[in-house]
Amino acid sequence: MTFCAAPFVHMVQNPDGQYRTCCMYEKPLTGNYANIKDAFDSEENKIIRERMLSGEKLEECIKCDIDEMHEGKTRLSYRNEFNSLYKKYINNPSFRTLEISVSNKCNFKCVDCGPRFSNQFGPTITNNLPDANNYKDLEFLKILGGEPFLDNKNVELIKQVPRHNIKLMLVTNNSIFPNTSILELLSEFKHLNINISIDGIREVAEYVRPGTKWTRFERNWIKWMRWKSEKRGQCYVNPHFVFHNFNSTFFDETLEWSNITLDNWSWDFLVMPEHLNMSYLPDRVKEFILHKNKNLKKPLEKFLGLNSYNKTFFKLFLSRITNIPDQMEEFVDLCFREI
Repeated sequence: MTFCAAPFVHMVQNPDGQYRTCCMYEKPLTGNYANIKDAFDSEENKIIRERMLSGEKLEECIKCDIDEMHEGKTRLSYRNEFNSLYKKYINNPSFRTLEISVSNKCNFKCVDCGPRFSNQFGPTITNNLPDANNYKDLEFLKILGGEPFLDNKNVELIKQVPRHNIKLMLVTNNSIFPNTSILELLSEFKHLNINISIDGIREVAEYVRPGTKWTRFERNWIKWMRWKSEKRGQCYVNPHFVFHNFNSTFFDETLEWSNITLDNWSWDFLVMPEHLNMSYLPDRVKEFILHKNKNLKKPLEKFLGLNSYNKTFFKLFLSRITNIPDQMEEFVDLCFREI
């Protein structure tokens, strides 16, 4: 598969004002555009569409190439998801889906993150909201951060869009449960998915996502579950797990804790930075990861097989290990024995 419908319907706006045709597309648009609609209609975005229509295999789409290697019944690659929903628009491109981070305001300093998406690493970055006129054809909206509930601009955005016609996905670290007025706004969307980032439980969660208070996380999790049950199918709460070296052996126990079936989870395998990419680990460490994660054995096997052991990346990873929780000791001990 090389064709993707994303450039015909979709646009990403990052906190630094950078526009992308898709979050998985490796290169941002380079033009200086007045607004997101101008970026969508730009010549460089049209060139991406032409390349798609020609059947060219775009090297910028490598992340979806990787995803499709371990695609299964519980997930689709972004490319296949866009094609299943929006291929009908390729003859009439129109701005119908938006993924937006209006700022990098965040209260976490996750080991796999950086200054673009968390101001815990550097200065706060904020961006302007798209003009309200841009939303007339919008069908899907994805709001990310930082942490979206920290920035009132996201409330402004939610108020601006035609909620009854839009499917909303809101990605949160679950440190903040919104107040009643925000919940009422959220309940007006045609479809609502609260996507909760969870990369481990208890001490592991607090280690890989500094800023996490596990008791608070559990308390807010229960609140979302109760609110979801009150909405009876209008709202979905889906956990999302990002695999990297530090949390690579903890998916199964996180899945069990959640009491949510695998079909309602989403996950990613971290590619960059390379020192956290599991596919560069030694073979014995990869075998241990597979032993600990039986629920995703086939996807993990495919991802772990993408690259061979890289000693430089591995040593850099080991140099970043400090004050690990007890649950990680077996994995870390094995890693140090492999040097």
